[in-house]
Amino acid sequence: MPSNNHSYQAVSSAASGGVLPSFPPNYEDSESHLASEVGNSSTPAIEQFEIEDDYIEGGIEETPKGFLKRASLITKNFAYNFNNKIIHPVTRIIDPIYEGYKFLQVKYEQSLLKLGNPLVVKRLLYVFFIMSFIYLMTKYNDNDSINGASGGTFTTGKFYDIDKLGLSIRDFIDPKSMEENVEYFSSMPHLAGSMGDLTLAKYIEAYMTNNGMKVIDFNELQSNLNYPVFNEKSTYVKLSDDSFKATLNEFSNQNMEFLSFNPNALNTNEPIEATYIYGNYGSDDDFQKLMDNHINLKDCILLLNYGGSTPESNKVRIAQQLQVKAIIFISPQFEHDINGQKITYDDFILKENVGLTRMSPGDVLTPGWSSEDGYVTRLPWFRSDTTPKIPTIPISHKDGHQFLIKLQDKGFKFDDGHFSGTSQDDTNNSPKIKLEIQNEQRPTHQLWNVVGSIQGREQAEKGIIIGAARDSLCYGTISSNTGSAILIELVKVFASLQRKYNWTPARSIYFVSFDATEYNFAGSAEWIENRKDYIKKQGYAYIDLSDAVSGDLLSIKSHPFFHKLIKKTLKKIQTDDPNNKVDLYELYKQQHNGKDDISNNLIEQKNYIPFINLVNVPALEIKFTGKKYPKNSCYDNFENFKAMEIDPTMTKHKHILEIISLLTLELAESPLIPYDFMGLADSITKYQSDLERYFNDIVKKMNKPNVPQMHYDAITRANNALKTTARRYEEWTKSWEQYILESTGIEPSLLAMDRWKWNDNMVEFNQQFIEKDVKPRRPGYLNMLFGVPYAAPEVDDGKYEWNTFPSVRDYGYEGDFGRAQHEIDHISSILMNAADRYIEL
Repeated sequence: MPSNNHSYQAVSSAASGGVLPSFPPNYEDSESHLASEVGNSSTPAIEQFEIEDDYIEGGIEETPKGFLKRASLITKNFAYNFNNKIIHPVTRIIDPIYEGYKFLQVKYEQSLLKLGNPLVVKRLLYVFFIMSFIYLMTKYNDNDSINGASGGTFTTGKFYDIDKLGLSIRDFIDPKSMEENVEYFSSMPHLAGSMGDLTLAKYIEAYMTNNGMKVIDFNELQSNLNYPVFNEKSTYVKLSDDSFKATLNEFSNQNMEFLSFNPNALNTNEPIEATYIYGNYGSDDDFQKLMDNHINLKDCILLLNYGGSTPESNKVRIAQQLQVKAIIFISPQFEHDINGQKITYDDFILKENVGLTRMSPGDVLTPGWSSEDGYVTRLPWFRSDTTPKIPTIPISHKDGHQFLIKLQDKGFKFDDGHFSGTSQDDTNNSPKIKLEIQNEQRPTHQLWNVVGSIQGREQAEKGIIIGAARDSLCYGTISSNTGSAILIELVKVFASLQRKYNWTPARSIYFVSFDATEYNFAGSAEWIENRKDYIKKQGYAYIDLSDAVSGDLLSIKSHPFFHKLIKKTLKKIQTDDPNNKVDLYELYKQQHNGKDDISNNLIEQKNYIPFINLVNVPALEIKFTGKKYPKNSCYDNFENFKAMEIDPTMTKHKHILEIISLLTLELAESPLIPYDFMGLADSITKYQSDLERYFNDIVKKMNKPNVPQMHYDAITRANNALKTTARRYEEWTKSWEQYILESTGIEPSLLAMDRWKWNDNMVEFNQQFIEKDVKPRRPGYLNMLFGVPYAAPEVDDGKYEWNTFPSVRDYGYEGDFGRAQHEIDHISSILMNAADRYIEL
């Protein structure tokens, strides 16, 4: 746990290398040592024959010169004996063999002359020999249990049997290891950029290294981060008469991680004292009720509940437009059962990001461009559309209640029974709050992404990305640690597959531990922005593992490309429940009223947001959810994870790991990227109907005699073109599979190149929907087909297919129907062109 001085240290790096000797050795001319021993005479020494003399004891005393002659004599004697006793006998043995070889060679040449041109016949025999050798090598390979057909003349591997590979996955999964990792990650708070965060980043890097992952990048970035400071004189929230003061920390702990603050929040310049107003959840309807009741928010302090349909940062933007002075967020209550006894916590404090994510994810001072280079342009705070312009701070539900009871019977009464209070200009008896906020602001602070990868053998430039948030605003057991534990277990599983089968996937797999997720997705968004062109051309799938296990309900959200593949995968995995022994597909249907529909509403505050909205990499998330937990509070710890029985046997962790492993195998190893284009076309038909309903609902609220008429024929025509393309692709796929099945297992080079081109076209298809406007309305939202509209709810409410046609829905929300129609026609044109270009080979 970081100490009270709130120091943060960057990773130090020192390059070490070898040092050259100060005085390199001299290399003398070796010939100078070959001078004749005959003195200084220029006459060459005459070679003498050695005469073997018997040594007479007591004779002439031996000199060094005589010793060298004796050594030479022994050497030559050994050479003579070796030649006579070994070389000559062997030669006599070989001579008949050689003569036999010459005889057979003559017969061979005579036979070739009878068959035809010797040169042509030799070449044919050579080809036959090579083909036989290849056949024997493929037939009796050591890894025959997972090998399939050849991957083409120019490939470096083969098609592997994905099902047989998948059968081994369960053998490598260790639920106990995952539980130990969840507990270890929960043993220390790890705010982004803190020492706890760096410790866990180093642990994950070491884990990857110890499991044999060869390519690892410890990626250091720079981003705006802020941290709370314990100082009751400079940070406080209290009634103006000093009769009550909020407690701005948890567990009576004054360390940084336990203090109340909002990531990316603005500080106060000086103490603020003003009348306060309660605005419920801060939705559009809530603000409208205040205005309808003539409650003026100008120069007031606004109290809002966390949650509801509107993201917190959107609430801040509405409030600042209404000239509110500051916002105090009230945390909800948290309940759970222990041995049948309900326990309620009302003193915990949620800490939510207030950077305006719906404008641009990432560093709030570099909206829309990378901040990885420390010398990039950074905007002043008040010039960025992503930064809040009024200060904010959260308090507990218990303390919020103390402020709200002072408003009893004053102003408008909300459905929860609390009153709004009245504006300062209505009465001088309105209660007031005095507050001051002084967090430590760091415009360029270090954060760390850890990236490990397995490079593909066939199309290594193509890759899927599996990511998990690592940072947390305290212990983060459920919010980040469950996903991190599954991520590193995936690393172990795939490393084990490589070792056991000497296997390498056809395309690359990336495992990424993202930092600063709680700071407007700074880690993932900046990583993408720095590699935007590369990811656009190479990335074709993103799998998110944030808060992977928080309940018993199997929840799936995915791009339509993967719906069919996910259902196929769920059918391969059996539950471990003895009272409900079914596969996960049946479990999913049981939990969703007998339906197997998969939602595409990827709109929550997760790292898939920049992948979908910045570079249009199709994304999916599979998790167990259903139980409410104190996210972004120090109550989200391992003790409560166990007490709430989130996953006592780690079975749900194991199931998520199995699903993601099998999906990864299919996505990385299938010869053709398993996109379901017909499924996409069918989904667009559904999304079009939903868009029509969305606009009809808007028109009904207008209550005007002359209402605009929207036209959707262009989408229908474009989608019909996509269906035609999908059928053509399916026909080619079937013909390719049939050829491979009927052939001898060899894929011709030209056919392999066609297959690779189809894969290239799939990635290119996604990029057609990225907005090319150099000044987009929202810098972080460039995807025109899929993405989050500005006014979408914070979580999926099931009302609309929110993650579709974002720009069209934005204009509809604003009442600009002409621009909305233009966007419909523009997207239809893009869809038509994308369908036509996809079938070009």
